[in-house]
Amino acid sequence: MRSLMRMMAMLAAVTLQGCVGTPTVLDKAQQQSLDSMQLFNKDASPRFTAYVACTSEDESCATVHKIFSEWADQRQVTLHLINADDPMFKGTAASATKAMNKPYRLAIKINPLLVPSFFQFRGGQYPVGGYYPPRVGYKATVYVVDATSGAILQELPVHHEITANPKDTANGYVQRVVDTLLVSLDPTYRPSDK
Repeated sequence: MRSLMRMMAMLAAVTLQGCVGTPTVLDKAQQQSLDSMQLFNKDASPRFTAYVACTSEDESCATVHKIFSEWADQRQVTLHLINADDPMFKGTAASATKAMNKPYRLAIKINPLLVPSFFQFRGGQYPVGGYYPPRVGYKATVYVVDATSGAILQELPVHHEITANPKDTANGYVQRVVDTLLVSLDPTYRPSDK
């Protein structure tokens, strides 16, 4: 009975997710705030140069860099990979030559999260615990920066995690969550199915 209820709940969630449309990691206020910046021209071409800083304790940044590079190639975005301590994240004046004749810089500081599966048990009068499946996701902050002055115009914290199958590699899950972030930032982007 319990398995049937779980299965029905998962089916309902999948069905509802399909009805909602494109998944996003931005809440409504964040999306409206970002939309007000007009990061894209009427023809959907970008009005920004992108900067990505990725930090992790494993090799997942290589996958993140690859995903952002594919997005940049598809959407004809100039992309720079930078360090997490770059002055851009502090709102300091930027070099005008790096602005590339775009009014904005879209800077993303991302930290991929890979949480392995584990068992946890706490005894006592009411024992709790059990198996916890692996999780894959990230914590990130998206900055919209004025290309001329270097002033931070928007700062949006985002976080996304999904449960993973312990038999699969993490790369596919990293691809999925980062693609969801990119579609949230760039609604015309269509990730390739792999």
